Amino acid sequence: MRGAPKWLNSREDVYTVAQLAIDGQLDREEVKKKIQNLMSDEKVYVFGHIVDENYTAGQDENVCEVRKEDCTVEYHYYRLQDNPNARYLQMGLTKDEIQTILNELEG
Repeated sequence: MRGAPKWLNSREDVYTVAQLAIDGQLDREEVKKKIQNLMSDEKVYVFGHIVDENYTAGQDENVCEVRKEDCTVEYHYYRLQDNPNARYLQMGLTKDEIQTILNELEG
């Protein structure tokens, strides 16, 4: 293998690339970015319900204005929640494992 792979597709890819970076064969910063990117879809907004225009969104909430074909406006409420289909979960990794790998790359 020459350089870091473009995509990390498996648990083994993550551990192999991390070890190569620790050994100095790959750029640590580039590998850290790739591993951190695995957690980019950790949280997702999920539609909850339609609210009225005066609704005030909380910290992990979002309200979006939606214009319908008949020119009426609805306000859709979305809440932020953990993504059960996050990439790192599909690969069989946990947040703690990723954090441990990132800490090893720091040192």
